Amino acid sequence: MHTQKEYAKLAKDFRDCRKVLVALGDENRLHILYQMMIIEKPRGIRVGEIVKLSALSRPAVSHHMKILKEAGIVKVRPEGTMNFYYLDPDMKSFKDLISVLQRSADYAAELPYRGEE
Repeated sequence: MHTQKEYAKLAKDFRDCRKVLVALGDENRLHILYQMMIIEKPRGIRVGEIVKLSALSRPAVSHHMKILKEAGIVKVRPEGTMNFYYLDPDMKSFKDLISVLQRSADYAAELPYRGEE
């Protein structure tokens, strides 16, 4: 059985992943991420290109990209007056979330059955 300290650490880690969970909880952002994964542009993609691939306005795409960036899912590379967005190659935010979810599953598997009898 795990200690209260371990459960407190898990709770903190969940709080730390909140931005990633929020970012992934929106269908439009998932569509943008999907497009970024399948597009063959190693240098990144611009907001205008994402607008063409979606039913979203330029301000809406910019808003979604800001959320994805703040969550650590995408990065931006400015080139002159242009911004190119690309997936974080380290994928640290995803790896952190996966770790929290895996620990949660492991902890839950050790709990006594709590269903109806």
